[in-house]
Amino acid sequence: MNRIERYLGRVVVSHTLLVLLVLLIILGFGEFMMQLGALKADYTLAKGTLYSLLKLPVFGYEIFPIALLIGTLLGLGSLANHAELTVLRVTGWSIGRIFIAVVKSALLLWLVVAIIGEIVAPKSEAYATKLKAESLQQNISLGDRSGFWMKDAERLIHVQRIVSAEEMRGLTVYELNAGQIVSVSQAGRAVYRNGEWLMHNVRQQQLSLTTFVFADQAHMALDLTSQQLVNWAQKFPVDADLLESLRVETRYMRLDDLYAYIGFLQENNLDAAPYQLEFWRKLASPLVVLGMMALVFPLIFGSQRQVSMGQRIFVGILIGMGFHLLNQIFGNLSVVYQLPAMLGAFFPSLLLLGIALVLFKRLR
Repeated sequence: MNRIERYLGRVVVSHTLLVLLVLLIILGFGEFMMQLGALKADYTLAKGTLYSLLKLPVFGYEIFPIALLIGTLLGLGSLANHAELTVLRVTGWSIGRIFIAVVKSALLLWLVVAIIGEIVAPKSEAYATKLKAESLQQNISLGDRSGFWMKDAERLIHVQRIVSAEEMRGLTVYELNAGQIVSVSQAGRAVYRNGEWLMHNVRQQQLSLTTFVFADQAHMALDLTSQQLVNWAQKFPVDADLLESLRVETRYMRLDDLYAYIGFLQENNLDAAPYQLEFWRKLASPLVVLGMMALVFPLIFGSQRQVSMGQRIFVGILIGMGFHLLNQIFGNLSVVYQLPAMLGAFFPSLLLLGIALVLFKRLR
């Protein structure tokens, strides 16, 4: 980058970060107020505050395109109001050259945010869910990718994977007696039906100690018996409603986790459409950035008069929220009507980019 490109990039990045900070403060405060209403003896004010702070990386990743749009509008708008863009054009800088200079910095900033969204945000969201769930439900311990644990009076239950709110895979139930394991039951899957978890193809092993006499001395022996059960209905500490609240939403999952989970669902003939949609949306995010940036230039260079900061913020919020609604509506329609997930993810971004390019070409 030359000096002018660095100056343009610094203006765009500084305004974008300022807008992002303001939006994060607003969203974080709103989340904190919501957590105040959920405080209990075990879910203290400190935990509620920590939960709100852990949500900030997720919020930042989600609202970055809108912050970039508003920040670019404000940054380039201030340069236009001070005739700095006019001076650039007089010295030979075309609108396209200015656009490329700004996009370089915007894509670098997006890359940093994308790394945070792929590495920090999923872990932060998972830990926030774990913190709140374990504080409000003392008989649940959420783990990492290896699954999670539940317990009641005389049982420990381990679950490897949550497929949906009504289905779990890879269950192991340890029956306890006075702190000692007396039986181990394993099932490939469990389905929630009529307030109970129906475990299928259960292998149950009973453990017991027997006493026998050998050489006039009493000895203890471990007796193991095994049986196969077709179905076994059990009540667990979680039901379908609580399990739904414990799941990390698809848009917060890492790209490689989404890819692996999609493969798992397809191998088991389960619906993977929502996960495929989020997977392709993540890949389409650079097009969103380009579309947002391209849409700014007709608004800046197409106006022949000075525009106030409030007007630019209003226009930015209007465009950003409009695109967000279009993206959500079309994506959900693609899932409902079984359209290709790639189409549902890329169409709103391509439409935004197409409109921006049409308006961009009208500039002189």
